[in-house]
Amino acid sequence: MRNEPLISVIIVNWNGKSILKDCLDAITKVNYIKLEILLVDNASVDGSLEFVKKNYPSIKVFVNKENLGVGGGFEVGLRKVKGQAVLLLNTDAIIQKNLLTNLVKVLYSDKKIGAVQPKLVLYPNKNLIDSIGCFFLSTGDLYHFGREKNPNEPPYNKRMEIFSTKGACMLIKTEVLNKIGLFDKDFFAYFEDTDFCIRMLLAGYNILYDPTETVFHRGGYTSKNIMRSNILFHSYKNRINSYLKNFSIKYLVKVLPLMLFLYQIVFFGYILTGRFQYALAVQKGIIWNLINLKSILKKRKYIQKNIRKISDDEYIPRLTKNVDFMYYWYQFFGGLGKYKD
Repeated sequence: MRNEPLISVIIVNWNGKSILKDCLDAITKVNYIKLEILLVDNASVDGSLEFVKKNYPSIKVFVNKENLGVGGGFEVGLRKVKGQAVLLLNTDAIIQKNLLTNLVKVLYSDKKIGAVQPKLVLYPNKNLIDSIGCFFLSTGDLYHFGREKNPNEPPYNKRMEIFSTKGACMLIKTEVLNKIGLFDKDFFAYFEDTDFCIRMLLAGYNILYDPTETVFHRGGYTSKNIMRSNILFHSYKNRINSYLKNFSIKYLVKVLPLMLFLYQIVFFGYILTGRFQYALAVQKGIIWNLINLKSILKKRKYIQKNIRKISDDEYIPRLTKNVDFMYYWYQFFGGLGKYKD
């Protein structure tokens, strides 16, 4: 395309030295010329900074004094970018050399497109899909369409509009970021990408999955040092937080009571199986939102007044899918690869 935009790549690192080489080798070898790469380090203690400065002198490095999480790290990087579009990239993702060239074409093919996600395939086996985006479910859960399926199957190789991307690799127009912000710092990790995408949808933009390029993703590597109970806490906490901020009263009434009811089923399931720390994480996620409700409602007021341009009826129904009980069963037991999309 003519007058290619400058792309700013933001990578947030926390003790990821063991996987940085694969990620940085790939991004520094892309065939896209107008590029700047920023690495934001969340107070790593594994020698990551020294490794990057020694081996990748062209990468701009910014250091946080403490671990600000994914959202906080990306926010630091966003304040430094100069590009017309931003690629958010996890340290456990390995891109291909044509990725940016093709994603930029898709992103700028329509002014209503706010972000694009490529096909994410699990690494190192390269035989299963990690993510091609998510759709909404009436229970408040997300439908991970294609998860752990064959990446070569036709249903997963067509461009489509999605409800949410996976933050491991997504290209976003900077004008969108300037209008709606990036990740909520209160999220720290998990569901921050979906919360961001909901705001993008509220602002009237579309989000696309494009299968042209494949990105290999180690999947969960960046969170391997986080306790499972803490992961669950942030996951449950952030989902409630996001819907309270973003959804209309109509959809809050439709979604939130059912979602909280299902959380209690999950809670008792963990109790019955002796996973008491996991059970506690569910309730802690709910309690956190009660304690911080005043702050959440303040953010909600801003979003509804300054970001929302369309009603929930204009995007939620068309990005909602229906699944049967077995989807939830396989989500908790056995893996989604066994579920038939």
